[in-house]
Amino acid sequence: MTSRFQLKKLFSEEELTILVQNFGFKRMDNEEIEHAIQTAFSDYIIAALSELNGNAEENKKLYIEAAYHLEKASKLLEGMPHPAGKMSFRLGNMIDTLHKLTEERINLGAERANRFMEKNLVRKLRDLWIVNTATPFHPYGDDSGKNPRDFILQCFFAAAKQFPELTWFQDVNEAIADSLIKSIKR
Repeated sequence: MTSRFQLKKLFSEEELTILVQNFGFKRMDNEEIEHAIQTAFSDYIIAALSELNGNAEENKKLYIEAAYHLEKASKLLEGMPHPAGKMSFRLGNMIDTLHKLTEERINLGAERANRFMEKNLVRKLRDLWIVNTATPFHPYGDDSGKNPRDFILQCFFAAAKQFPELTWFQDVNEAIADSLIKSIKR
């Protein structure tokens, strides 16, 4: 028999009831909303926890090796006409990022907001928002006081309480939440 990873509940029943009331979710009952939120977070949390289990030294060695090969490719394409010349420039940016990672000069928590998994998480929360309210899904909400940004932040902060090892949830602020909301294609 196979056992599936179970997330800790992000919201208590009382917190979930307050969330539903604050944002005027009317079309789904609390149990369905809780299930939708848990489902939205499950892929992200599983992927993030597996990244944490990776060995940092092994990753550092891979970054160094990848940078070496990218440098060779970049030199081969350098000075060539478009699109090869542009690819050389892009490879140079990748090399710089890899060097920052190996020298630990980069804050991965801040860089993570542009990744697919974060956007996918926000897409799932957007779908839940759209199903339960007529308020448009943009950072500022509408005149009713319902604000998708606040909903996302409340969900992220609840996840941060349950999974403190996933620091990205704690690092998300209004600017990052707004950026994520704007990056989701309608």
